[in-house]
Amino acid sequence: MKNLMIKCLLIFLISCNVQSQEEKLIFNFIAACKDKNIEIPVIKDKYICEGKQHTEAKATLDKFLTDGIASIRKELQSKDLSKLKIIKATNDKEVQKEFVITDFSKVFILKENKKIVLYFLIENDRIAALSVLNKGGIKNFIILCN
Repeated sequence: MKNLMIKCLLIFLISCNVQSQEEKLIFNFIAACKDKNIEIPVIKDKYICEGKQHTEAKATLDKFLTDGIASIRKELQSKDLSKLKIIKATNDKEVQKEFVITDFSKVFILKENKKIVLYFLIENDRIAALSVLNKGGIKNFIILCN
């Protein structure tokens, strides 16, 4: 009886703390961005997918990512990570109306209360996009790799 109770308790604890691999990736990325001791190139190498552009485009993308991560880092300094929530876009019909894409299975939203902080597109266990273009109320991801 005792073993059965322990097994049930373990299953319950695991199910309560289940996060998808994508959610863990996003949370770890956010935590790394907030930590000023982690250098931006380390964050890029660990969390962002690698593009296969030629040298000139790669340098431009690298600058774009460095500036983007620096901006995210600055914004996160004033935020309490425990108050941020990662929500799968398939669970948010309002966000779905804002995008050109139709497959939301790999799209995640970082929210603070009801305010959207960031959008993420995850592919192959890496962040494929964390920036969106907004034209006329329609959003489209800026894909970082191909």
